[in-house]
Amino acid sequence: MSRTRAVLPVLPVLAVGAFAIGTDTFVVAGVLPEVVDGLKSSLADVGWVSTVFALTYAVLAPVLGALTGRVERRTVLVISLVVFALGNAASALAPSLGWLLAARVATAAGAALYIPAASASAAALSAPERRGRAMAVVLGGLSAATVAGVPFGTWLAADLGWRSTFWLLAGLGVVCAAAVAGGLPEVRLPAAPGLAARLAPVRDARVLFTVLTTLLFMTGGYLVLTYIGAVLAPATDGNGTTLALLLLVFGVLAVGGTVLGGRATDRFGATPVLLASVAGLAVVLATLPLTRDGLATAALAMGAWGITAMATQPPQQHRLFAIAPTSGPLLLSLNSSATFAGISLGGFIGGRVIAHGGAHGLDRLGQFGAVLAVLALGTALIGVRVRTAGPGAGAAEAPAAPSPAGKSG
Repeated sequence: MSRTRAVLPVLPVLAVGAFAIGTDTFVVAGVLPEVVDGLKSSLADVGWVSTVFALTYAVLAPVLGALTGRVERRTVLVISLVVFALGNAASALAPSLGWLLAARVATAAGAALYIPAASASAAALSAPERRGRAMAVVLGGLSAATVAGVPFGTWLAADLGWRSTFWLLAGLGVVCAAAVAGGLPEVRLPAAPGLAARLAPVRDARVLFTVLTTLLFMTGGYLVLTYIGAVLAPATDGNGTTLALLLLVFGVLAVGGTVLGGRATDRFGATPVLLASVAGLAVVLATLPLTRDGLATAALAMGAWGITAMATQPPQQHRLFAIAPTSGPLLLSLNSSATFAGISLGGFIGGRVIAHGGAHGLDRLGQFGAVLAVLALGTALIGVRVRTAGPGAGAAEAPAAPSPAGKSG
C-alpha cells in the first residue's frame, strides 16, 4: 500500500492533462462562429475542424498505442503533451482553414497518445482493488472539461478571439508536460515479446465485443447530443443561457457519474456497473421525447444522462486492462478510438435522421439513440458469455495481475 500512497498525488496531474484534451475536443463547437469570421470561411467548411480531430484521434489511438506499448509511460505522456501543445500553438497561428485542419491533425495525434497512456499509468500505479477509482480520476478530467473547460474556452473566444482559446490550451499542455516530467514516477508495463504479442489480444473476442459496446453507446449518445440545442429548444425557448445551464447540469453530474462508476466498479465488478449504466442511458434517450418540452423535466433528463453516460467509462477501461495488462495501452487506445469514432458517427447519423425524419426527426433522435444503447447491452452480454465460456474465464472480472511497478524516477 505504501507504493500506492506514494504515487496517488500524481493522479490529479494526469487528470489535468485529460481536462486539457477534453476541453480541446469539445470547445471547438463553441468557437466555430469566431473561426468562421476570422478565417472568412463557411460554417460547413469550418465544421470539418471538429470532424478531422475526432477521426484522426479514432484512427491514430490504436496505432500509436501499439507502437509505443513498450516505451516507459512517463516518456510517452511527456511526448504526447508536447505534441498536443505544439498542435494548439499551430492552431492559434493558422493563417487559413487548411493550416488549421493540419494543426488539428497534429493536436489529435498528441491527444490520442495521451489518454490511453494516462489511464494505463493510473491503473499501473494503483493497487488492483483501487484500479477503477484511479482510472476514474483520469477520466474525471475529461468530464470536468464539459463543466469548466468548454464554457470558459467559449467565453474566452467570444471576448478575446478564438486564437486565445488555442493559446490557453497550448500553455496548459506545456504546464502538464512539465508536471508529468517532474512528478510522475517511472512506469513500465510488463514486457511483451514483441509487437505481434502485444497485438494478439486484439483478436480476443472479449476485446472485440467490449470495444463494439463502447462504439454503440457512444454513437447513440452523440446522435442526440450533437444536436442537443435543437432537441431542447422547446424547454429553452431557444435561449442560449438556459441551454448553457442545462449543459452545466449535464457536465456536473457527468463528473459525478465518472466517480460513481469508478467506485462501483471496484466494489461490484465492471460488468454489473456497465450493464446498469448503459441500461440507464437507454432509458434516458428513449424518454427524451417526453422530457424535452419542460425545463424541469429536461434538467432531470440531462442530469441522469450525465451520470449514466460517464459511469460507463471506468468499467469499460477496467475490463480491457484486465484482459491483458501487457497490452493495456493498445487496448485502452482501442476504447478511446471507439469513443471518438462514436462521436463522429453519432453526428453523421443524427444529421441523416433529422434530414429524413420530417416533423418528428428530433424526437426520433432519442429513439434511435436508445436502440443503439440497447444493442450495446447486447454486445456487452455477449462479451461476458464469451469470457465465461472460453479459456481463461473470469480474467476480465478478477483484479488484474500484478500491475507494472512504478519506480521512483
